[in-house]
Amino acid sequence: MALTLVVVAGALGLLVVVVHQRRKLSALAERLAEASRIDPLTGLLNRRAFEEMLNFEIERSRRTGRPLSLIVGEMDGMGRVNAERGHSAGDTAIKMVGQHMSKWKRRIDSAGRIGGEKFGVLLPETDEHGAFLVAERLRRASRRGFGQESLPLTISFGVASYPEHGEEIGVLMGAAGRAIDAAVELGRDRSVVYCADVARMLSELSAAGSTEPRLSSIIGLAEELDVRDTGGTGHCQTVARYAELMARALGLESDHVERVRLAGLLHDIGKTGVSDRLMSKSGPLEPDEWHSIRTHPEIGARLLAHPEFEDLRQWVLMHHERPDGKGYPFGLARGQIPVEASILAVADAYEAMTSERAFRSALGEEVAISELRAGAGSQFEAAVVDVFVGILAGVDAHALPQAS
Repeated sequence: MALTLVVVAGALGLLVVVVHQRRKLSALAERLAEASRIDPLTGLLNRRAFEEMLNFEIERSRRTGRPLSLIVGEMDGMGRVNAERGHSAGDTAIKMVGQHMSKWKRRIDSAGRIGGEKFGVLLPETDEHGAFLVAERLRRASRRGFGQESLPLTISFGVASYPEHGEEIGVLMGAAGRAIDAAVELGRDRSVVYCADVARMLSELSAAGSTEPRLSSIIGLAEELDVRDTGGTGHCQTVARYAELMARALGLESDHVERVRLAGLLHDIGKTGVSDRLMSKSGPLEPDEWHSIRTHPEIGARLLAHPEFEDLRQWVLMHHERPDGKGYPFGLARGQIPVEASILAVADAYEAMTSERAFRSALGEEVAISELRAGAGSQFEAAVVDVFVGILAGVDAHALPQAS
């Protein structure tokens, strides 16, 4: 009997040891499996795990019909940093971006390091505009961090959304990658929402490094956005023509007139950061939707952040400011707003009022002129309104451009 008890006790003891060892092995296997999914430098998902999560989220969005957006960011300048300051400095920068990813994403989002200098964020229940705003927060945070460390780095982001820009993982990743290519073409350190026609146009550009292809890229982007928002390129071309006429009538030099005309072409380029759904909405906008729309001057200014476009950047940034101080984005008042921005404001408003849109009918010329006069001194610079009304009265209607 005693021997039996000893045997049983020994067996139980051995069983306990076996169970304990199995639990340790199981925990170790779980840790190893988890480690195989995590990038060791940043603590984010690695590429394999990120792509698995992207596949999962695409399938879920396919079932639910809910939006899903993908942000891909790529750092530029790492080769220089590694060469001049060593790989430890490069690792510091990569960790910094990873920390920003972890900080700015929501609990339902997933962030990963998907390449040596490339990162991704998955945003369920988010359209391209919401993703663009997150990308911009990440970009600004990274730029501040790079500046504090005196690192010669930038990061650009591409945004793509399911199902608008792709319904399969490869297509969606490719769309985000081409949006990054567009951001690089436009000067780096910016965020771009994918647009198939713009990406095609940018890929066909030759001539790296010259001014003309850069300008062609940006004008092409503005025209593609115009097609998206109005169905044709008439709006930006007509605003450019009106702006040119006003600039000439105000006595500006010919080179200056041409710059104002270019600003008219590019005044709405910041709408690349406004979602298709919002731009085509037929009903009244909610307060948060108005806020989104009103970000486009600042987005446009960031897209034009290059020395060769500094004058255009300022005018585009301020073309929704008002003499009474009730404009945006800064609430500037009379005397603080460049005359070129005031020209754009009048040209933009008149063209918008006299053109057919999917969500409203065009106003007649007389009604539109009355609206301009009513806003003179408050919404619009009075002297610019007077000049433009004089142009409309003195120019044959057939000589003015017609919006398509």
